[in-house]
Order: sequence, then C-alpha cells, then structure tokens
Amino acid sequence: MMWAATKDPYVLTVQPDDFFPNPRREDENFGSMICFHRRYNLGDNHEFNDSDDLIHFLFIRSSGEGNISHKEYLYERLMARMEDEAEDVLPSAAQIKATNDYLMSEIQKGFVVLPVYLYDHSGLAMSTTDFNDRWDSGQVGIIFVSNEKIKEEYGVGFIEPVLRLQVEERLKGEVAEYDAYLRGECYCFELYEDGELLHSCGGFTGAFEKAVKDMIEYLPDDCAEMVDDLAETTDSPSMVQTLLQHARIQVDQAARDHQHQPRQKTVGVEL
Repeated sequence: MMWAATKDPYVLTVQPDDFFPNPRREDENFGSMICFHRRYNLGDNHEFNDSDDLIHFLFIRSSGEGNISHKEYLYERLMARMEDEAEDVLPSAAQIKATNDYLMSEIQKGFVVLPVYLYDHSGLAMSTTDFNDRWDSGQVGIIFVSNEKIKEEYGVGFIEPVLRLQVEERLKGEVAEYDAYLRGECYCFELYEDGELLHSCGGFTGAFEKAVKDMIEYLPDDCAEMVDDLAETTDSPSMVQTLLQHARIQVDQAARDHQHQPRQKTVGVEL
C-alpha cells in the first residue's frame, strides 16, 4: 500500500516502514515494560519467572534499596499468613484481591505503575486501558519507573502530583508507540524533485493522519501542504513510475522552453 501526492516539481510518496525497529529493543526507554504471555515475547527483555516474581521484586524495593531486608521480612510474613489462613485450601478471591491491593499500594509508594493490556484478534494491540473484551484481551503486564529515576530525570527532590501525572503520560506514550509497532502503524516518506530522490525519512508511528502530520517538519516549507493531498494507491510501482515519468516530462519540456525562448529573443534583436 502506498500514498502519493504531486506538486510540480515534487512527488511525495508515503508507505509502511517495514524496517522500523522494535522500540522496546532499540530505544532508550524511560519506563520498564514487563509482560508475560505464553505465545508472544512482548515488552522489554527480562528474567522474571512470572508476575508473582515481578511483584515481589517491586514490593521489596518500594521503600528504597536501604529497606530491602525489612520489606522482604514483611513479604514473607504476608505470604505465610496467606498460607495459614488457607488451611490447605486455595485462598478465596477476596483474599487474593486484598493481598494484591496491599502489595500494589506499597509498590506505588516507590514507583509509578500502569497496567498494560493486550488485544489479540487478527493482530495485536496494546494499551494502558482495558479493551473490555473478555475473550480476546486482558492484562498482560505493567510498565513502571522508580521514584529515584524520576527524581534524577527531572532534577527534583520530591515528586509533586503534577509531575506524577506527567510521568504517567510519558509511560502511556511509550505504550502507544509500542502499540503502533505491534499494529504495523509505522510509515516512511520519499520526496522527489524533478524525478530525483530529494529526501527520505522513516520511523513515523501512530494513526496515518498523525504520522503524516509529523512528517511536515521534515519536508521543505513549500511541500508541507502536500500531506493533505496524499491519495491511496494499491498499485504502488506503476503509480510511482507514472508520477516520476510525469515529473521528468515536465522537466524536459521546461528545458526545451528555456532553450527556445533565448533563441526567439536573439532573432528579435537581429531583426
């Protein structure tokens, strides 16, 4: 699939960027995205065995590195109490929820944490909000960043509520970028002038309308409005060849006109 627009002497083409790298493998990300799925390798590379292992890791570090021993003691007591109350019977849903709520409340004292949901149906999609599809979606992991990293990144000694919201939006942005990667919503453009490649750039993610708007700052000023004239074509090679051929014909015609005009003026002077 390809989109194209013309504005003499330019031809702009936009197409999917098949070489866009996995943003969780190639980029320096602010947050850590840890996911668990039996079929897909999602998010960041990690060595956690399961979600319980991850929660344990975050819980014992939620009060800082200096309090790990104390938090480990609390975690072991909590797990032991769960086993005692169960009395060889699986804990109830209410017990599990209460325990998870407590663990997460402690974790959120030392981290900004957002859930990560996966939608798996004719392709993959990811979000920090529930897709509300009980059959094809569910929580697959979390994305988080520590208070220490936030303070270092923003140069603050205390995390104000407004900063916490900014951090959450930043994490949502990372999930949105990964979502675009999973969906294949990655685009590149090529700009031709007089039939010759003038500039190309890739790595534009998100919905098509957003991606092409992001391309504007990489285009010459007199080509910016071409993104509004992009038209889809299902026959990419012939379309591009036709457009470029049209551009070359115009260039050749302009050259002939340029050669003809001086000759007429010369003849006129001689007469």
